[in-house]
Amino acid sequence: MKQKIYIAGKVTGLPQEECTMNFDVAQAAIEKIGYEAVNPLKVVNDWNASWEVAMRKCIAALMECDLILMLDNYTNSPGARIELDLAKRLGIPCIYNHRDIFNISYHE
Repeated sequence: MKQKIYIAGKVTGLPQEECTMNFDVAQAAIEKIGYEAVNPLKVVNDWNASWEVAMRKCIAALMECDLILMLDNYTNSPGARIELDLAKRLGIPCIYNHRDIFNISYHE
């Protein structure tokens, strides 16, 4: 079974197109090296969902993942910082730059 990498980054406050592009680029990089990407935009699949509903779905998805990838803008996102804190507390390895995704093959 492929390892799953959860993508965490800023969503709230960004234009939908910019946000979608950010997560799609990370998803493509993850899939290029043969991992399964867990894209929170697809997990929630509702731009009108409340922050609380979206976070509940995203945290549930994160709990099924082997790694978490932090997008460059994660520090500006309360939700992504919560996801990072939770991942660290639960021993889920973190990657802080999607360009580093190609350096994680040792996890296979």
